[in-house]
Amino acid sequence: MSRALILATLIFLPVFLFFGESLFQEFKAEALSISDGLALRQRRRREIASIELEFPLVVELFAILIGGGMSPSSALSHISERGSGEFIKLLSPIISQMKNGINLAQALDILNKEVDSRIIRRFCDSLAISVERGSPLIDVVGRQVEEVRQAQRLLISERASKAEIQLMIPVVFLILPISILFALWPSYFALGANFGG
Repeated sequence: MSRALILATLIFLPVFLFFGESLFQEFKAEALSISDGLALRQRRRREIASIELEFPLVVELFAILIGGGMSPSSALSHISERGSGEFIKLLSPIISQMKNGINLAQALDILNKEVDSRIIRRFCDSLAISVERGSPLIDVVGRQVEEVRQAQRLLISERASKAEIQLMIPVVFLILPISILFALWPSYFALGANFGG
């Protein structure tokens, strides 16, 4: 936070000194709107990541309920009533709209539009197509469970590889130079003592 304050001071102080207070206020308002937009985008990205982490559990529970003989609408309603988390917060208003008269395909379309996630979009599309065509729902949901699990594994391995690279930075720039210094310092001291004396 202090770096942002220093950067803002370095940018806005010359503007204030050279162009006066009115232009400074315009720059300040523009900077605030840009920072609010960036914060909103970052918060939305975190929400989608949280939703994608919760989604495999929701799909597995949905598959269990469908395998137990529930309809897709009642299974989603059951999950939204008893679950918690970001995805459930997103699902609850859609379920209340379903109770007021919209059908499952429309509810899935609303869910599809609200979440910008490839995993959820694929699940909603395959479920809507399955209900529309009358194909066996348990097979479709079973395949979706496997696809969601695979996507989750890929997401976790991608995050792990990024974390691994980030962990390499202190090793390369901090620990490695210090260990080389400790390894070479006695030799350098011995060479200096031999040539000096």
